[in-house]
Amino acid sequence: MTFVEKQRHGAHYYYYLVRSIRVSPTRVKKIRIFLGRRIPPHEELQQFFRELDRKTPRRYKPRWVSKELAERLDDLRVASLIFKQLPKTEIPIDFLVRFTYNTNAIEGNPLTLRQTALILNEGIAPNGVKAENVVEVLNGKDAWTFLRGYKGQMSSDFLCKIQYEITKNTSCRIQGHFRDTQVRIIGSEWKPPEPVKVPTLIETMIGEYKPLKHGLHPVELAAWLHNKIAQIHPFSDGNGRTARLVMNWILMKNGFPPVIIDVRNKEQYYKMIEEADKGDHKPFAVFLAQQMLEQYTARAGRDN
Repeated sequence: MTFVEKQRHGAHYYYYLVRSIRVSPTRVKKIRIFLGRRIPPHEELQQFFRELDRKTPRRYKPRWVSKELAERLDDLRVASLIFKQLPKTEIPIDFLVRFTYNTNAIEGNPLTLRQTALILNEGIAPNGVKAENVVEVLNGKDAWTFLRGYKGQMSSDFLCKIQYEITKNTSCRIQGHFRDTQVRIIGSEWKPPEPVKVPTLIETMIGEYKPLKHGLHPVELAAWLHNKIAQIHPFSDGNGRTARLVMNWILMKNGFPPVIIDVRNKEQYYKMIEEADKGDHKPFAVFLAQQMLEQYTARAGRDN
C-alpha cells in the first residue's frame, strides 16, 4: 500500500511518500521518500513514485534457501550499512585485506593474512616472498576497484575484464580472454568443457541469467552464477577468483553486503561446487546465506 504521510516537526508540517510492505505474516516494513513541506503537483509526484519503486525491495520466492533464512537475509539487506555510505569505487580496507587473503589462499597463494595486510595497507612487499604472489594481492585490489565502478550489464567482456585484472602481470598465459586449451581441475572428477565450447556456454549462461535475476532470491542468484562460472571454467587461470568476485557483484547490485569464503572452509566449499556440477545448487546457496549471516550478524543459526 502506498500513501502520503503528514508529520509535524516543530512549527512546520512535512510530507512523505510511504509504501508499506508485508515481509512476513506478522511484520510490515515502511519505505519513506521525503516530499517536502507541500505535496508536489502530479507530474513532479510521479518522479517520487519512481524513486520509491527503485528503493522498494523486490519480493522473491526462494528456491533453495528456506523462507525463514530468506527473511533473515532480507532483514540484513535493509539493515546493512557496509559499502552503502562509501563512494562507489572505495572498498573498506579491512574487508579488502580479508577477502584478498582468503580468495588467494583458496587458490594456493602462500602469503599470510598479515603479509597481505602489509602489501595493501602500506604497499610494502614482505621479504622472501615471490613477486607473483605480491602481484596477485595488488591485482585483487584493482579487480575490486573495477567491480565497484562498473555500471554495465553481465556480459562475456565483463567476465574477461575481471579475469584480466586478477591475472595481469602474472605468469598466466591468457589474460582477459577465454582459454584455448583443455584444462583439468586437480582433485575433482569434473571435466570442464572443451575450449571451443566455452564462448557458447558463457552466452547460454548469460541468457539463463537474465530471467533468473527476476525470479531467484539474489543470494541464490549469486550462488548459481558462481557455480556456473566454476563449472564452465572459461579461463586458463583465475576461474575461482573471478567466480567469487562476480558472486559479490550480484550481491551488492541487490543491496546485500559482500561475502568472504574463508579458506578454512575450502574443503566444504569445493564439495559444494562438485554438487553444483551435478546440478544441485542448493548446498552452496544455503552455505553462502549462512556465511553472510555469520559475517554480519551475531548469530547465524542453522538451516537446510
